[in-house]
Amino acid sequence: MPLYNCPDCNVKPGEVHEAGCDVERCSICGGQRLSCDCKGHDRRFARWTGIWPGSVEADYLKIDLNQLYEQGYNKVFFIKPKSLKNNPKEEGKTK
Repeated sequence: MPLYNCPDCNVKPGEVHEAGCDVERCSICGGQRLSCDCKGHDRRFARWTGIWPGSVEADYLKIDLNQLYEQGYNKVFFIKPKSLKNNPKEEGKTK
């Protein structure tokens, strides 16, 4: 399966979404970043992968994309784990 640029902001796979992209997921709440105001969102964690957010996970779970969100799986797959929050070593930074 080929990887594609983001259909909204056109960034390449592995790149950070442009500000205001309606495809970007929020790393705090797991919802659409454009429609939330969560503080502390990590744009690098929520980068574009080349695959629509949740589509591979939904296929694996044998549910449709709407069910992925209805059943709360977006919180499992799109929220940055607490072990990575505020940990400079995990962020690729040094003290």
